[in-house]
Amino acid sequence: MDLAIWNYPPAEFLVSGFTSGAVENPFRIKRYRPEECAAHLVQDEVDVALLPTMLALQASDAIDVIPSVGLVSWDYPYARLVWGGGLHDFPETIAYDRRVAQERLVTRIVLHEHYEVDPTFVPYEDRTPVELLDTEEDAALMVGPNVPSLQPEPFTIDVGREWYELANYPMVWGLYVTKRDQATDEIIESLIDSAQAAEDNRDVWVQAQETSANLNSFYREDLRTGLDKLAIASLTEFRKYLFYYDVTEDVPDLPFVYLDEDDEEEETEEQ
Repeated sequence: MDLAIWNYPPAEFLVSGFTSGAVENPFRIKRYRPEECAAHLVQDEVDVALLPTMLALQASDAIDVIPSVGLVSWDYPYARLVWGGGLHDFPETIAYDRRVAQERLVTRIVLHEHYEVDPTFVPYEDRTPVELLDTEEDAALMVGPNVPSLQPEPFTIDVGREWYELANYPMVWGLYVTKRDQATDEIIESLIDSAQAAEDNRDVWVQAQETSANLNSFYREDLRTGLDKLAIASLTEFRKYLFYYDVTEDVPDLPFVYLDEDDEEEETEEQ
């Protein structure tokens, strides 16, 4: 079986239960940009993929979501809005790479709902975060695996932290999904076991990384692999915003799929 994950360090932590040998790995792990993971799943080139939550919810009628596991964080140094002003001088235009649709939406939501400003988002094609700083726009939405290592001089806000301050819940950035009715017990159990093993071996994994003090704190304190009650509450809020901001025609379903034994237990309880 083939598993597509993001080519971001947080995704490596999510699958570190597999890569460390802590649990048996039934997958060939392939790494792509987040939106490319969705394309490979659609084209049947992988069996399961880590999808940006927004893309998963937009396709909720055609996919199944693996329960209990996801890419969740309170802060997110991999998505930052940078501009020359501050909280009293918001940008009127924001440059962004059109491929980062989810981060653009979250930024739009927090700016409108939290700060009551509505800047214009200007899309650019295949621009690196540094190149976005050199556009004519007032601000740059910097997203990607190299963003934490960049040290831009202008004012910067963490998009993940802003979501938490708005919603009071951590942001769920990614979900494991399969095409509808393609999730097997082996897939579900393996992904849940790997995420739990990642949590159990967090200290060992973090110690092996070459990180700054801020990233070390992020991996130790802010990044999570489980969909607990707070994460589910965050997903509920995000689903509503997708509808309010005309991303979906209605509030999308969250199509979790469960192990066969879980289904049997639910049927027994209903009887």
